[in-house]
Amino acid sequence: MSISRTVNITCPSCGTLQDVRLYDAVNVATDPELKQSLMQNQLNRIECTDCDTSFRVDLPLLYNDPENNILIHWVPETGEMSQEDILEEFEQSLEQMNEMLPPDVEAPRVRLVLSRVELVELIFLIEAGLNQRVVEYVKYSIYTRNMEKIHPRKSRILLNVQDSTDDEMCFVVQDVKEQKLGQVLRYGRKAYDSMNELFDEDPSEFIEMFPGPCISARQLLLEDEEEA
Repeated sequence: MSISRTVNITCPSCGTLQDVRLYDAVNVATDPELKQSLMQNQLNRIECTDCDTSFRVDLPLLYNDPENNILIHWVPETGEMSQEDILEEFEQSLEQMNEMLPPDVEAPRVRLVLSRVELVELIFLIEAGLNQRVVEYVKYSIYTRNMEKIHPRKSRILLNVQDSTDDEMCFVVQDVKEQKLGQVLRYGRKAYDSMNELFDEDPSEFIEMFPGPCISARQLLLEDEEEA
């Protein structure tokens, strides 16, 4: 079941107050139209009744896909909470959820993302049957080989599943500050398939590198930089 609430929102353009409906959780099995709104950047998007300004309200969102047995929790980076606090709060919520599950029910896979574009990327990735840890390993390799031009502080690498082919995987570089998409990078599908075979034989190295629930090459590199 999807969960929504009515909130009094102030228009950032003209200051008009209005009551709007915002979603905290989306179940794509019961409400597939909400998934469509999310993918089209329309979920929790408000149009001011006075000045017609359109703006999106970013708040924590739980994406539930029962068919693929996955829960994705999007916690927007607002600066009010550190990533360490976000992960700690997320782990507590996960423990509570596991305690509430009946013993005969398989626990869903749970993932954490920190931006809307990463949420959309992960949805496409899961539905395409790709291995998220292997994809993030590829991103890690791209970052480390091109650190001067593509630094994780300034750039986010996203997999464009729709424009990928049987021969090549298509990645696009996004400017984190401006949110604009720029350089397109191509990566051989055979190289990905080889790494995926290594994962199937022994996933320990990939899991150790990305233990989850936030499986992200960019976050890993930023954490390494802070520790250094």
